[in-house]
Amino acid sequence: MRLLRFVGWLTELSLRRWRSLLVLGALLGLAGAWLGSRLELRTSFEELLPEDVPSVRSARELARRVGGDGTVLVLVEAEGGPQELPGAEELAPRLAAAFAALGPDVVRSVEWNQDPVKRWYADHWPLFLPAEDLRGARDALVKVLGEQKARLNPTLTLLDEGAPAADGEAGALELGRAPDLQRLLDPARPSPRAEVEQRFARYAGGFLVHPDRRSLTLVVRTAGTSLAISEVRVALARMQQAVEALRPELEARHLRVSFGGSYPILLAEYGALVRDAALSFAAVLAILLLSMTFFFGELRLVLALGATLLPAVAVTFGVAWAGIGYLNTQTAFLGTIVAGNGINYGIIYLGRLKQLRRRGVPLARACHDAARVTASGTLLAAVGTSVAYGTLMIATNRGFRHFGFIGGIGMVVCWLATFALLPALLVLLDRLRPRRVRPRPPPPRRAVAALDRLLRHPRLVVGAFAVLTAAAAGVYVWRLPVALEQNLDNLRNDETGSAEVRRVQARAQGSLGRSIAGAVALLPSREGADAYCAALEERQRAQPRLRALVEGCETLASVVPLRQAEKLELVRDLGARLTDRVLERLPAAQAARARELRDDLRAQRAISEADAPPALLDAFRERDGTVGRIAFVRARGEARLELVPNLRRFAAAVRGVPVGGARYDAAGVDVVAADLLDDVERQGARTTALSYACVCALVFAFYRSLRQGALLVASFTSGAILMLGFTAAAGLRINFFNIAAYPITFGIAVDYCANVYARLRMRRNVVPALVEVVPAMVICSWSTVVSYATLVVSFSPALRSFGWYAMIGELATLAAAVVLLPAIVQLLPARVWHAPEGEAADEDEPLRAGGGDRVGPPGLRLTASAPPSRACPPARAARRRRS
Repeated sequence: MRLLRFVGWLTELSLRRWRSLLVLGALLGLAGAWLGSRLELRTSFEELLPEDVPSVRSARELARRVGGDGTVLVLVEAEGGPQELPGAEELAPRLAAAFAALGPDVVRSVEWNQDPVKRWYADHWPLFLPAEDLRGARDALVKVLGEQKARLNPTLTLLDEGAPAADGEAGALELGRAPDLQRLLDPARPSPRAEVEQRFARYAGGFLVHPDRRSLTLVVRTAGTSLAISEVRVALARMQQAVEALRPELEARHLRVSFGGSYPILLAEYGALVRDAALSFAAVLAILLLSMTFFFGELRLVLALGATLLPAVAVTFGVAWAGIGYLNTQTAFLGTIVAGNGINYGIIYLGRLKQLRRRGVPLARACHDAARVTASGTLLAAVGTSVAYGTLMIATNRGFRHFGFIGGIGMVVCWLATFALLPALLVLLDRLRPRRVRPRPPPPRRAVAALDRLLRHPRLVVGAFAVLTAAAAGVYVWRLPVALEQNLDNLRNDETGSAEVRRVQARAQGSLGRSIAGAVALLPSREGADAYCAALEERQRAQPRLRALVEGCETLASVVPLRQAEKLELVRDLGARLTDRVLERLPAAQAARARELRDDLRAQRAISEADAPPALLDAFRERDGTVGRIAFVRARGEARLELVPNLRRFAAAVRGVPVGGARYDAAGVDVVAADLLDDVERQGARTTALSYACVCALVFAFYRSLRQGALLVASFTSGAILMLGFTAAAGLRINFFNIAAYPITFGIAVDYCANVYARLRMRRNVVPALVEVVPAMVICSWSTVVSYATLVVSFSPALRSFGWYAMIGELATLAAAVVLLPAIVQLLPARVWHAPEGEAADEDEPLRAGGGDRVGPPGLRLTASAPPSRACPPARAARRRRS
């Protein structure tokens, strides 16, 4: 009764102080819209995980020390074909200089030509060989020369540069057969210098040229992260300005410059996400208002409903800004979901009000009766849905928490707006244009007869639902081992922003010729970085399957080699032993190879960071200028990290690597994605079970009756299980996004069951109650399906799967509410589900009170006709009377 008194007081306040409430609602709506407009949209996986997850901490540290992982691939295309590519090659160094001139706050490094890198490795290749290989080659050469000396002439001095070879000795020496010398001296194999040349052969003139020679690429590593959209916009805008400064020359040479890489992809996806969210919200609102117009047949009711919903949604997102400050990929579309679910309370309210107004009941009395009849059901629905959302807040996953926070608040705000603003809006519209009373149309005979036939055999209905529910549970359990999405390619955005960005990205990637996927480990010292790679190499030896995923681990030692003094001693010794006398005794081809080798060995000297190409050093440079404390683990191009098992093995390989008594993790988007999947598996089942338990507890607490609570729980549980079975049978798989559909389905199930049961209790007669409530339930379901249908056409497969899960859950729970619940009710004694006499309401005399146009809210006693037998609904009783 406290609820009825509160709702009566709120309705009376809205009717009496309608101007004040409308002004207050408008001000709150405007304030909420202004605050909501300041919400930032963050699309990174990191925004879904808790901040204390190791991968997120590592990514934050990477952004602090290195400046982030952002990359822009600058594509320069020759519009006239390969013959105009030289113009792009001439302009590439000027573009690179223009980008570098933007400063370290925007650009960390620019890679545009591989010739300096190729020369560096070709000129200094002996120093990049392991010292053990050099020692093995030296020892093998000493052994072969010693054996040859002993065989030919024990007194022969092969190290003597001056003595010529004796007759018969030319070609008598063979060095390429020794295993440790084959790589260096076997003419059938490419020399180490030739191996370097082959590795860079695809880069014509050193440029990163596409195989069709119609474009070249510059790799710009930015100083910001791929998380903050504001940083991305600024960096791309400044880079575009640098391009525009060269516009006359670009046009003269028929060149076009486009951007690919993580920054443009993020910006394009952000724009597509914002566009999808705005268009879906507008589409949902338009379709809902048109549907409401068709259902109610009165534009004023639709205008009132829309004017109630808009400020409620605005306030919801205003609170979201105050409590969170931004949206992520899981909450960006909550506007459509809040609108689609929150409109249900107004539909139920106006459905009852429309029935009363068509009977000629004055507006004030109709508002009071509509509020009284719909309050309990809609409040339980709102609180139940809010609780279902709210249980997500206990998850450590920030995506779940924010989803639950915004959704939970939205449901309660929509309910309050319905009962506070709708009466005031109806008074305003009635004053602007008084409503003409229309005669009440009789209920459609076919609808009444159909409901009568459907519920004529309640045991059959309950049995059919029991069989379907059991079958659905069996299908779900059967599919449970493969229920989680195992291919992340199925979740990647179809558009990746736009077709142009996809095209540019594909061409730019084709120019690189190597994988840029991987992870970055931050170590306390250069020695620590080298130790990390050594430990990772040891892991690969212990787990050979990792070699299919990890191409290698790179540190500063891959640019400036370690142990140079030791290597130089071995190199000089090896070169000194390749004397002219030794070369004269080799076969001609091997002698030429040995002479080239000797020249390379004798040219070696100690090298330092100051000698290395900046493009190589920049990959290991931090914001403060420190070089060498970074290890980059490069994934193989064929690693297929989009497959969850491969992704998890790669993430496990690069984390927890022992270095100096501590363990270090690598950071990267793949590691974050692996953590996100693990978090969903861990948190998803727990939050879903808790959501279900909390909704059940709420139902029992609300009715304070074990039988009535069990009645509702049985009904909505059946609907939820049907959803699980149908989605499993359809081949839909759980991912980090659509798992939130489970708590939403519990909330929707309570919504429908609560409203249907409330009307059954008050009418105390099944078929007449369903005639009143089912049309409103159908339009409620339609409104929610429309809100989810907009997600099904989204550019994001994750959003589409969420839409399908939610729509299937919507239809399954609606069927359970309007078919299973009334059937179960008919099998129960009347005392279990009939409302007390003071709370019941008759269909034809909704409010019998002491006259007048206004009804006092507290304790109004209503009269009701005696309830017909549950076994004899009105349609059947009428047939008996006619007979």
